Amino acid sequence: MRSYIKLYGPSIDRGLEALDKLMKEITKVYPYGEAIERIISIVDPSIDLKTGKSIRGGREVIGEYDYVVEWANTPTLEQLRSLIRKIDEALLYTGCRYTITTKEE
Repeated sequence: MRSYIKLYGPSIDRGLEALDKLMKEITKVYPYGEAIERIISIVDPSIDLKTGKSIRGGREVIGEYDYVVEWANTPTLEQLRSLIRKIDEALLYTGCRYTITTKEE
């Protein structure tokens, strides 16, 4: 399963910075970080933000979304809500809004 995140203004740049920071530290601040397989950002879709490793063909995954969170297993409702809370906290002072869509691929 994947969770797709799309940012909307007024300050997408500040939103990208805030989410990049959160996604790079996801295993430290997110109680279900081990349930996430990889995280891809449109800013550099060839790098997994969770592990820092290169992703072959990363550009093919990114399209209309800014981030893709790939789950190792089907996430529970609590895991999804926890991710949403962390994103809300990260974007709180940026003025940036977002949508998140989780679906099976």
